[in-house]
This record gives sequence, C-alpha cells and structure tokens, in this order.
Amino acid sequence: MAGIGPKRAAALEARAIVIAGDLVFHLPVRYQDWRGRSTAKDLRAGNVVVIEGDLGKISERPMRGSRWRRLASGWLDFDGRQIRVVWFNLPAYMRGYLPGGERVLVRGRVAAAADGGIEIVQPEVHRLSDGEPKAIRPVYRLPSIVGQRLFANLVSRALVELADSIRGAIPDEVRADVPTVREALCYLHDPPDDADFNALANGESLGHLALAFDELFAFELALSIERLRGARRVGIALDGLQSRSAKMIDELPFSLTGSQSRAIDEIRADLARPNQMNRMLMGDVGSGKTIVAFWAMIRAIECGHQAAMMAPTELLAEQHWRGFARVCGRLGIRHALLTGSVTGSARIQILRGLASGEITAVFGTHALIQERVRMKGLALGVIDEQHRFGVFDRAKLKALGPKANLLMMTATPIPRSLAMSLFANLEVSFLDELPAGRTPIATEIYNEDSIAQVHESLRAEIDSGGRAYYVVPFIEGDDDEAKSVSATAARLKKGALRGARIGTMHGRMVASEKDRVMREFRDGAIDVLVCTTVVEVGIDVPEATIIVIVAAERYGLAQLHQLRGRVGRGERASRCCIVASSDADEAALERLAKMRECTTGAAVAEADLALRGPGDLLGARQTGALPLKFVHLVRDHRTIERARKLADEWIGRDPSLASRESDGARVAVRKMLALGFSLGDVG
Repeated sequence: MAGIGPKRAAALEARAIVIAGDLVFHLPVRYQDWRGRSTAKDLRAGNVVVIEGDLGKISERPMRGSRWRRLASGWLDFDGRQIRVVWFNLPAYMRGYLPGGERVLVRGRVAAAADGGIEIVQPEVHRLSDGEPKAIRPVYRLPSIVGQRLFANLVSRALVELADSIRGAIPDEVRADVPTVREALCYLHDPPDDADFNALANGESLGHLALAFDELFAFELALSIERLRGARRVGIALDGLQSRSAKMIDELPFSLTGSQSRAIDEIRADLARPNQMNRMLMGDVGSGKTIVAFWAMIRAIECGHQAAMMAPTELLAEQHWRGFARVCGRLGIRHALLTGSVTGSARIQILRGLASGEITAVFGTHALIQERVRMKGLALGVIDEQHRFGVFDRAKLKALGPKANLLMMTATPIPRSLAMSLFANLEVSFLDELPAGRTPIATEIYNEDSIAQVHESLRAEIDSGGRAYYVVPFIEGDDDEAKSVSATAARLKKGALRGARIGTMHGRMVASEKDRVMREFRDGAIDVLVCTTVVEVGIDVPEATIIVIVAAERYGLAQLHQLRGRVGRGERASRCCIVASSDADEAALERLAKMRECTTGAAVAEADLALRGPGDLLGARQTGALPLKFVHLVRDHRTIERARKLADEWIGRDPSLASRESDGARVAVRKMLALGFSLGDVG
C-alpha cells in the first residue's frame, strides 16, 4: 500500500489490519462535523467550535520532561479578536503541516486559559486554500505513526479496488430496503453532507444498522444450520427406570417451583431421545438451576452412565460438589471433585475412578478437560455460567463422551422473546419463579454525597454479624483513583470501618489468589470484600447481607441485578445500596431508580432491553470466540427478530445454501461455523 512502509505496516498489523478488506471494515470510532460556523457567542469553555480566521506563526518546542512530546501554540485572528490555539502533544501527522499565515478553519474544544481568557485546545486545522473541508470527517482509532488523512485515503482507494468483491450475506431477492454492505461502508467512511450527524455519532445510522443486520442474518442462518445438524447427531438415550432421580425429588426439604418441574420434564423428554440434547437452562440468581442440573446428572447415572459438571472457578466447583453431597448423598452415588488444586495420589485415584467408571459424578473446572482425563461412559455434561467458557472448552468436555448430552446454565438476564432468537440453535428452558422463602433484598438508591449514610448502614450490618461486598469500578492506578479498589479499602480501614477485616479482589489477580480471598470471605476471615465486578459470578455466602455498588451508573441494569444477587442467600434480610456518582445525569438516575421496581431478572432484562437495546446486552457477553463484530450496534430488538425471520425464510428456500443467490450467505456462514461456532457463546 502506498505510504505504508515496514513500520506502519507492522503497527497496522498489530490492529489486525493487513489486507484491503481489513481497511474497509475498520470503521471510524467517531466523526467531526465541519458543516456549521461558530460565532463569537459560542466561544465558551466546554463548547466545540468551528471558526474561520487567519492563523499566525506557530511555534513548537519539546514539552518539559518529555522530549518526544511537542508543545505547539499560536494565535488565530477571529473577527479582530486574538484567540490562542494550543497543542499539548502535537500529532505526528500535523508536524510541518500547520499553515502559519493562512486563512484556515479551526475545529476544537474551548477551554479556560491560565490568564483568565480562553484558548482552543488540540484543534484540527484545515487550509481554506485546499477548498472546503469534508462536511463530516471520520476519525479512526489508529497507531500514532499512521495519520488520519493517510488512513482515510487508503480506505477510499480500497473501497474502489474492492467494489465488486465486497459481498454481504443477505441475498438481493430478500434485501428489500436494507443497504448493501458496500453501500453501508461507503456511507460510514464518507458520509454525505446531509447525513444525520447524531445518528452517525451514536452508531445508529443506516450504514451502521445495515452492517449489523447483514451480520445478524448470517448469524441466524448459522444457528439454523447448527440446529439441523444437532437434530441429526446421535446421542445416548437415557430411558431407564427413574428410581434414584424420583427419590432425590421426594427427599428434598422443599417443593420444586412450577418452572423447575417444567424444566425437568423438558430435560427428561430430551434425554430419552436417541439424539444429543443441547439445552440452555436460563434462570435468575437463586431460581434453582443447580437442583435441576443435579436431577439431570442423577438421571444419567441411574441409566448406567456418568455425568460431569464444569464451573469457571474452583470455589464454585467445590460448592456444587458439596451441594451434590448434601442433596444426593444418600443415593449411593460415588462423586469426586477434580480441580487444579487436586494433585498427587488423590488426583491419580480420581482419574482411575473416572476411567473405570467407578466414579459416576465429577465436578470440576478446566481440569476436567485436561489431556489425561478419560471417562468410561459420559452421558451428560453440565456447564455452569457457560459464558465464562470458550467454544473449544465446551467441545473438549463433549469429547470426553462423543455422544454425551449437554446442559448449559446461565443467570444472565435476557428477555424470553430475545432469547428465542439468540439461542435458536438450542432448546431453552426458563426458570422464571423464585423458590418460596427466598430472602427479599431491599434496594436503596443513594447519591455519592450521601456515602456517609451508606457507611453507617454498612457498619451496622458488620457489627451485627453480617458481611459486605463493596463494589467499585477501578483497580489501582486506573482513571479515578478515589474509586479504585486499593484507595477505597485504605479509606474504609482508616475511617468508617476502622477495625473491620477488609479484603480486596479484582480481575488482575490470578485465579488462585481470587479463590483464596473468596474462601476467606466465605469462611468469615474477611468482613468486607472491596472488589470490582469480578464478584458477579461467585459462591454462596449466606452471611453476606449488604452490597454497596459505587458509580452504579456505569453498569447496565442486568449487571446490577447480578451483583445484587450476591446477597440475600441466607435467612437474614439483605440490602443493596446503589450509589450514583455526584456527576451522574438525570437520565442515569432515572435508570437506576428502576432497580427498586424490578426485582426479578425477567423484569430487569426487559427494562435493560428498553433502555439500552440488545446490542449492549450482547456486547457485554462476547468472549472473543463469538464471530460478531457489529451486533453491538443494534439498539432495537426487533432488528434481531427480523433477521431471524428472514433467515428462516431463506433457509426454507435454500436449505444447503447451494444456489448462486446464496454465495454471500454461504461465505459468511462458513466463517462462523469454521470457528466451531455455537450460540452457547452468547449467554
């Protein structure tokens, strides 16, 4: 590519930009609107302005303490008024370009200057001798050595060169009013003068939605094909006597909810068929998914086979192992726990027991899918918090029993209507009732200015024997130090919670360290756990009676609901204190207030869908294995439903995608299926 030497090529390759096709699919991250002209009254601190004037000589010098950073400044004559323009770190592509002594357009943010006046900081400059600027200019996320203008020129050339080879998945016959992929890309890289700037800036333009819709169409086609494939896969039919599984239900110290009974009936019917079960069990935190999974495991065992449950952490695997022993201990089932911590002779004995079939139920982490693990007759694999595992992890678990049935579980709140589209390749069971006697959680909304009141409640809970989660958004050294784990823990130790035992946990800690801290919190060695949202998926701590979530406006309602579910697991009343930042706007406060109204995952999911759209919900759960690049742009759930309907219609016309009209769809679907694609990757 012209203008791209070895260094620039290497920098672009690090961003996965290697060939012309990569260029055109590297979308702008934002846009600049050059269409208007600002007036003198617009020159107020905080405003972004576009003004025309004569630019004086620009001086450059190294910044103090950093010879690689350049400070540049000069004066712009605007209607007889001298306005300072300043670049605190002059971009490399602008060095030598700044046209002192010319008539220019300047676009930038107005800031208060040290002398009490105003200045325009980090402005873009356009020579009027070059003609009028592009009305709406795209801005890309790029390596520092690749300039915006150079990259825009490369994209423009690539769009011309690839004109005939940019194909979308949607056949022209059913496209209707949806722009082609090439039309969408041209629109996004070179918006027309009359484009809706707000729609572009918010990722809601026709171009954005056309790319998302094309991707969704291929996505739903892949699901349909996967569903057809799954229906043909031979599985282990579990249709023996139901002695142990019936006994387990009879001996429970509580009655199953109606939705638990329905889920068990659906799973029973699936397992009795000679085809592999591929079912998702969706349910709110505390809705009883684990009991349903235990029943399914016992069903496999009483039919003469083995069952395995894989969890994302050692503590969660241990919790399931202990729970199984408590619920099913009298059924005479030999079960084991296999994690990375199980070593030496204990590990050897478990591996032998699994290989011989003597151990019929095993609980574990990734250790279950290590090379040396062999199971004599795995008939059921259960994956808890399945979104925490990649597609290849699931494939490895099934490889332990090539004909094994699969049950995946998730507590991610997704509306039923949306789930039916997102999990179209799976059967889905919903647990939409909470067991009787579940401790209610009081949800309280606070402003950051009232944090002292929150700390009083926290102190009272700890003094009465409770434990607390204290969730903050940052780790040490991040954007806002005051709201970081380390700073918050230090502040609480010296102030409001002096004398309390405070621990910390965050995502940069290794798994063994996180497990150690959670174990100490569970066992009572820690009273207050200051942490990031890494505790979304955790263990049962019945003594945890209060959770404080700081800067709560940063999170979606679904995430807040999962955090709230960390408490209310014991007999004592629990509370969730949601704390909004002092600069949170009115819309954010109104959104947070919905957490008081929405007490179930279903209600929260519907509210989150209405407020943020399914794209945000999906984007929050993508693990990297899911081949979706643009779906996070979707705001209207009807777009997903429409894509599903269109895909169903097309697969009905061309089930094998063999026709010429399906060429684009076939290529797009192959890319997805080549990744071992399964919609278990979304939950």
